[in-house]
Amino acid sequence: MHKLDRDNTAAPPCLSGYHHTTHSWDNFGSKCKKQLRAALVKMQGIPGVTTEDASEYGVRCAYCEDAIHHAGHIEHFRRKNKNHFPELTFDWSNLFLACGSKNHCGHYKDRSRANPYNPDELIKPDVEDPEEYFYFHSSGEVRTRAGIDADKTHKANETIRVFGLDNRTLAGNRARAVKPYKKMLEEIADWEPELINQYIQEEIEKTQWEAFSTTIKHLLVDVC
Repeated sequence: MHKLDRDNTAAPPCLSGYHHTTHSWDNFGSKCKKQLRAALVKMQGIPGVTTEDASEYGVRCAYCEDAIHHAGHIEHFRRKNKNHFPELTFDWSNLFLACGSKNHCGHYKDRSRANPYNPDELIKPDVEDPEEYFYFHSSGEVRTRAGIDADKTHKANETIRVFGLDNRTLAGNRARAVKPYKKMLEEIADWEPELINQYIQEEIEKTQWEAFSTTIKHLLVDVC
């Protein structure tokens, strides 16, 4: 999970034409859905690089940071059904683009057999910086950061649980993503410290749009 900037993208104007009292998500037209997806791709992709159809490098799931392939999944952070938050069905601030996995992230959060949760106790990545809550170990494991207060610890643990961020397959994918950088660190180990730090900072900047970039970043930062 990584910080997103919703302020860099305007809400699609067509959203204002829908209201939960007269429309359901099933009524959401394909033209507006295409505009919404384009806006989410812009918010979650590389500014000025990622195309509207998400065919360019850089679009990552709002929750697990894996690359989004094909169309991805338009995700409601707060559930849109009538027993939860129907008034947020067409609310721009409640919408993200997620991977389509059934084993973690958005679909996993709202599966029929999911244990109850309070959305106020989850990290919302366009509001809070997940790096203040999580440490992504090079083994692929996601950990709650040491030294944070009890409220933040609870929020981090709940976010991991509800989104399934500790999924074993996901952990394996993170571990594979950092493997080349572990090898790189071995190859530069005998460099002068200043050169190592400079090189690492350049790599952090270069990899910020890679899938699982926070795991890569945390591995590299630990060396500095």
